[in-house]
Amino acid sequence: MNEEMKKLRQMYSDTFSTETGKKLLHDLEVRCNYNVSSFVAGDTNATSYEEGKRAVVLYIHNMMKEE
Repeated sequence: MNEEMKKLRQMYSDTFSTETGKKLLHDLEVRCNYNVSSFVAGDTNATSYEEGKRAVVLYIHNMMKEE
Protein backbone atom coordinates (compact mmCIF):
# COMPACT_ATOMS: atom_id res chain seq x y z
CA MET A 1 0.00 0.00 0.00
CA ASN A 2 1.45 3.37 -0.94
CA GLU A 3 1.95 6.23 1.49
CA GLU A 4 -0.92 8.32 0.08
CA MET A 5 -3.38 5.47 0.58
CA LYS A 6 -2.15 4.96 4.15
CA LYS A 7 -2.73 8.65 4.87
CA LEU A 8 -6.22 8.52 3.34
CA ARG A 9 -7.15 5.46 5.41
CA GLN A 10 -5.87 7.23 8.51
CA MET A 11 -8.03 10.27 7.71
CA TYR A 12 -11.12 8.05 7.51
CA SER A 13 -10.23 6.46 10.85
CA ASP A 14 -9.50 9.81 12.47
CA THR A 15 -12.79 11.26 11.23
CA PHE A 16 -15.12 8.39 12.10
CA SER A 17 -13.52 7.31 15.39
CA THR A 18 -14.49 10.51 17.24
CA GLU A 19 -17.80 10.66 19.11
CA THR A 20 -19.23 12.96 16.44
CA GLY A 21 -17.85 10.75 13.67
CA LYS A 22 -19.38 7.64 15.23
CA LYS A 23 -22.78 9.34 15.38
CA LEU A 24 -22.48 10.46 11.75
CA LEU A 25 -21.43 6.99 10.62
CA HIS A 26 -24.38 5.46 12.45
CA ASP A 27 -26.71 7.94 10.74
CA LEU A 28 -25.24 6.99 7.34
CA GLU A 29 -25.62 3.29 8.17
CA VAL A 30 -29.32 3.78 8.91
CA ARG A 31 -30.00 6.02 5.90
CA CYS A 32 -28.02 3.87 3.48
CA ASN A 33 -29.32 0.40 4.40
CA TYR A 34 -26.02 -0.85 5.80
CA ASN A 35 -27.57 -3.62 7.93
CA VAL A 36 -30.67 -4.38 5.88
CA SER A 37 -31.40 -5.66 2.40
CA SER A 38 -31.28 -3.08 -0.38
CA PHE A 39 -33.53 -5.23 -2.60
CA VAL A 40 -36.67 -3.54 -3.92
CA ALA A 41 -39.07 -6.18 -5.25
CA GLY A 42 -39.96 -5.68 -8.90
CA ASP A 43 -37.75 -2.62 -9.39
CA THR A 44 -34.18 -3.23 -10.49
CA ASN A 45 -33.47 0.50 -10.81
CA ALA A 46 -34.54 1.16 -7.23
CA THR A 47 -32.50 -1.82 -6.04
CA SER A 48 -29.44 -0.45 -7.84
CA TYR A 49 -30.01 2.98 -6.32
CA GLU A 50 -30.33 1.57 -2.80
CA GLU A 51 -27.27 -0.65 -3.29
CA GLY A 52 -25.30 2.39 -4.45
CA LYS A 53 -26.10 4.17 -1.18
CA ARG A 54 -25.05 1.07 0.76
CA ALA A 55 -21.77 0.88 -1.18
CA VAL A 56 -20.70 4.26 0.21
CA VAL A 57 -20.98 3.04 3.80
CA LEU A 58 -19.21 -0.21 2.92
CA TYR A 59 -16.38 1.86 1.42
CA ILE A 60 -16.07 3.93 4.59
CA HIS A 61 -15.91 0.78 6.73
CA ASN A 62 -13.31 -0.77 4.42
CA MET A 63 -11.17 2.36 4.54
CA MET A 64 -11.23 2.25 8.34
CA LYS A 65 -9.99 -1.37 8.53
CA GLU A 66 -6.40 -1.99 9.54
CA GLU A 67 -4.35 -3.30 6.63
